[in-house]
Amino acid sequence: MNTIQPVRRTVLLVYEGLRLGFIIWAFMLLQPKGELPFPWLVLITPGAMFFLITLYWFFNIARYHLFSPIYLAGKSFGILTTALWIFFMKNDTIRELLFNSLARIIVPGIAIFLLLGDLLSIWIVVRLFYIHKNE
Repeated sequence: MNTIQPVRRTVLLVYEGLRLGFIIWAFMLLQPKGELPFPWLVLITPGAMFFLITLYWFFNIARYHLFSPIYLAGKSFGILTTALWIFFMKNDTIRELLFNSLARIIVPGIAIFLLLGDLLSIWIVVRLFYIHKNE
């Protein structure tokens, strides 16, 4: 077993945990005034799949290596939808949010964080499973 694989798995696990926590925090902060958090949190739960996949890889990569195509497909789709969302997002969306001035910083920040982080996680998974397996 090489020494770089555990580091990559740990980086993925930490990133996905931070990503999930960050998204939950942002959705709770930016939820429309007077609405319950439950419907908003339902939108976040598919993102927990990525955290669980990296958790399985962290403990037993040989057994759960078949999750890599699902992970890559989900991340690629997430990058595409985030990029489209940025392109089609209107300023009215941000103006309607509870924290108007704060939302103008947080919403683009979330999108950039997700795009860059997901691109990095795709690169790590490709390196982990498809390029230089025996580094």
